[in-house]
Amino acid sequence: MSFRVLSLPACLAIVLLPLSVVAQATSSPVKAALKPSFALKAPAPQPSNGSCPVPPVPMVALSITSKYGNDGPQRDTIDPVAAAAEEKQMAPLRAYGQGVVKLANRYTRTGRVADAACALTWLDAWASGKALAQMNDPNAVFQRAVALSGLSLALLQISPAVSGDPRYPSVTAWMHDLASATIRFFDSTTRLKGSRNNHVYWGGLAVAGIAVASDDRKLLAWSAQTYKKAVCDITAEGGLPLELQRGSKARSYHLYALSALVPLAAMLERNGSPAFDMCDGALHRVVRFSFDALADPAAITALAGKAQDPVDGGVPSGNQIAFVEIYHRYFPGKLPQEEKWLALRPLTATNLGGDQTLLYGN
Repeated sequence: MSFRVLSLPACLAIVLLPLSVVAQATSSPVKAALKPSFALKAPAPQPSNGSCPVPPVPMVALSITSKYGNDGPQRDTIDPVAAAAEEKQMAPLRAYGQGVVKLANRYTRTGRVADAACALTWLDAWASGKALAQMNDPNAVFQRAVALSGLSLALLQISPAVSGDPRYPSVTAWMHDLASATIRFFDSTTRLKGSRNNHVYWGGLAVAGIAVASDDRKLLAWSAQTYKKAVCDITAEGGLPLELQRGSKARSYHLYALSALVPLAAMLERNGSPAFDMCDGALHRVVRFSFDALADPAAITALAGKAQDPVDGGVPSGNQIAFVEIYHRYFPGKLPQEEKWLALRPLTATNLGGDQTLLYGN
């Protein structure tokens, strides 16, 4: 019997070939980047419309007085003095958010790079100043989450024009740090009712927007879990249990909660999670329950135990129900009295990234 002596390269080939095959078989496929729930505008050659306004001074610390003062457990009676204090404390943050979102919407309408660059300048000013890093009370954390929802959705809008700008990763890193801080707060304060009701829904939306901007699936997973807990707790009638505990403001707080839950569901759906169908389509129940309550508050009054605060003219402001545009995009004709609400177009809310008709309208 004769044996053939193989060269060293040939021996190595025999040993290494199976290893390469195993590596190919076991390697994970590359996952697609996370995407926003609305279409992004490509940059277009447009002349600048003037100089960029100077961004406001960053707010590093935030303290927020509850507008309900020392009201009882239902917190449904506004204290005028406390409300005035809250408005003063929130005014700079609200003005900043409105400024950023306005610039982002301008870019989305025209594709003008100068508007996107100006919005990034505003965001970078606060990122460089480590804005919103020091929250002095739970109300401050809650309000930061609402503000971050709008800011992150504005960042997503301008991303096609500025993602190559060296300031973009700095802004994203700043928001990512704030998202992580938001998660730590809500995960460590679950005994606090405010950390389980509409406030955490806004936290979920803010973290989801930042997750997409930073392409971080771990952040998005936290938002998905937050959403799941919310919709799976919805009652058979369609009520959100903790919002039903808000007495005369139960109806308005259902709409406020939906303002976060509907866009969060859209973001999750866009990235592969069947959010709209979760828990037997519970989101649809709360949407129907809440809008039926605008026509006839009897059911929500019975569950909340108090007559509901009146709605001026029977029609909420477009800001209160701007999420209708998103729901209509996915489920045209499903919303009670849909034509009545769509007649309020354009439906706009700073904390949802501005003009929802612009972002989601057909």
